[in-house]
Amino acid sequence: MDRKIYSSSFTQSDVLSWQCPTCSKSLLEIRKDSFKSEQTGTSRKYYDEVADWDPEWTRYVYSCLLDCTNRACNEVVASSGVGGVGIAPVFKQRVLQDIEYDDFFTPKYFSPHLKIFDFSSATPKEISVELETSFELFFCDPPSAANHVRIAIENLLTHLGIKRFNIENKKYKPVVLHNRIELLPSKYGHLKDLFLAMKWLGNAGSHSGKTLTTDDVLDSYEIMEEVLRELFEKKQKKIKTLAKKINKKKGPK
Repeated sequence: MDRKIYSSSFTQSDVLSWQCPTCSKSLLEIRKDSFKSEQTGTSRKYYDEVADWDPEWTRYVYSCLLDCTNRACNEVVASSGVGGVGIAPVFKQRVLQDIEYDDFFTPKYFSPHLKIFDFSSATPKEISVELETSFELFFCDPPSAANHVRIAIENLLTHLGIKRFNIENKKYKPVVLHNRIELLPSKYGHLKDLFLAMKWLGNAGSHSGKTLTTDDVLDSYEIMEEVLRELFEKKQKKIKTLAKKINKKKGPK
């Protein structure tokens, strides 16, 4: 996962290397003449009324279409977001020559949504669905995106056989996430710290009142990517190796 791609702004002359969400092989490029941006009403008002107006106060909204560069895929992605004006240094042979203003844009929506990181097809659906929902919300609502990672953690623990409820006075009482993580058996002991780190970030997105940024969500994605690789990619490789042995023997290995 390249964090910079998902946490940076872009200019019309320097578009970020977003991967196609459908084929996951090629990059997206902005369709010629589809990019539209307009200064917001508030921004125009400041420009007209404030005597010492500064260009960096400018605010935009934008929309555009992006095409997959893989013509066999030919996917079309819609994007919209916000923008502003910032200082762009001008270099010549690595020497700063000048300072210019340039328009910078930050995406808030993609449809279909981008896949922030790849995970194995062996990942159970109840986990992958929550991650896909998180990806959909990542740019516009980081706390909600983190909350869906937290739900994915709960579902992952259930998949690993960790109990969800205790019976007290003949009633089912949910086991809190922290305690469920502590119940991980020794064979998953090396993953406990990873689960706990994701839990803290998920808690911040759910009900702590703390400000959660896209960088924080990317932290949880990086950790989840490693956990899923550890749990499902190794298993997938093991199964493929087993199948090869059986096929070679044309019967029991």
